[in-house]
Amino acid sequence: MKWHALFLRIFLWFLGSMLLMAAVSVSLTVFMSRQGIILTGHQEVLSDALDRHGAKLVETYEEKGRVAAFELSDLIRRETGLAILLFDGNGAPIRLRGGPPMEFLNRLGREAAGELAQGRTFQIRRETVSVYKRLVSPSGKTYLLVGLFRRPPSMARLFTDNPKSVLIHLAGLLAAALVFCGLLAHHLSKPLVKLSRMACSVAEGQLDTPVDLSIRKRRDEIGELARSLEAMKNTLTALLEAQRRLIRDISHELRTPLARLGIALELARKKAGPAAEDSLDRIERESAILNEMIGQLLDLSRAEAEIGQDFAEPGDLLGLIEAVIDDANFEARAADRGVLLEAPETLPPVHMNRELVRRAVENIVRNALRYTAEGTRIEVRVTEREKEGRPGVSIRIRDFGPGVPEGELPRIFQPFY
Repeated sequence: MKWHALFLRIFLWFLGSMLLMAAVSVSLTVFMSRQGIILTGHQEVLSDALDRHGAKLVETYEEKGRVAAFELSDLIRRETGLAILLFDGNGAPIRLRGGPPMEFLNRLGREAAGELAQGRTFQIRRETVSVYKRLVSPSGKTYLLVGLFRRPPSMARLFTDNPKSVLIHLAGLLAAALVFCGLLAHHLSKPLVKLSRMACSVAEGQLDTPVDLSIRKRRDEIGELARSLEAMKNTLTALLEAQRRLIRDISHELRTPLARLGIALELARKKAGPAAEDSLDRIERESAILNEMIGQLLDLSRAEAEIGQDFAEPGDLLGLIEAVIDDANFEARAADRGVLLEAPETLPPVHMNRELVRRAVENIVRNALRYTAEGTRIEVRVTEREKEGRPGVSIRIRDFGPGVPEGELPRIFQPFY
């Protein structure tokens, strides 16, 4: 679920960014088209085209007449999209053949003469660009040339005139964006998810969990993070192993002086009188406590060494729990406490490490007896259940004591807490 959440966030961020850039690009294009900014470069192109083709058109008109000039003008329009209209020096139209109405030509001629008089040679009117030029022919006559160029349709007209084409283009762009964003989000999220799972495994005590080799070989920040996690895992493994070895070695070394202390204590009993009996008994009790603590340390080291090894075998879990409860009830009678067992009459054999399960149940039951209120009974409930399709047994132990403070709950499974 976390992988999907990370993938979805990266995917949506990249997709949103691309759509935002597309929207800004379209908006700026529309704005600059309306303001004429986007056609600044076209002005020079159109002016050069009018100079080149206009001079040739005037030459053809003077040498070959109106028909030849019209044919050349039509050819220029079809090849370049630039329509060239001829006017005399005063702005009166020179009608070649057909073409726009005279009223339009008269108005355009006056407009061209006025614009040139004010020094303007370029004008944008909606979807039409007008270019003006005053030209003197080799014969000495003055002409006004007006070039008309139809601009590409605006975004609004594209949607209106050919919506199917626009929708196909938008669908293609959206599909490309979805694929690109999906691949990029997958490329970024997949190694992070793998590293997260590896970190969770290490946090659960599985220090042998490897970091994916392909991620460690990466040359980016993710690869650096993977190598740092691998180094951290190796350091933790070395520190924990050193700690276990230290506890194991110290426990073994302490057993020898404790054994000598026990022998010395027995010799002291024989030599000392009744007056030293109480002191010697105190020494014996403290030695027994210390010996029990060393035994627990050795048991812990042994249990940690057996982690990952299968020493389990089918056994009678219900009989084991009943034996622990019988012992606990025997010791709890003096404090007016007890243990009640609620369990089915029989349980199928349970695959378990008998000794470790016995210690776990016994420790929890004895701890509950220590803290439950006087005159109360601890409740032990055993039920069968399934987890992830696998059969199992649930053991619930309830006491009536003050309970563990909420801030201490994460520490209750630490050794010797």
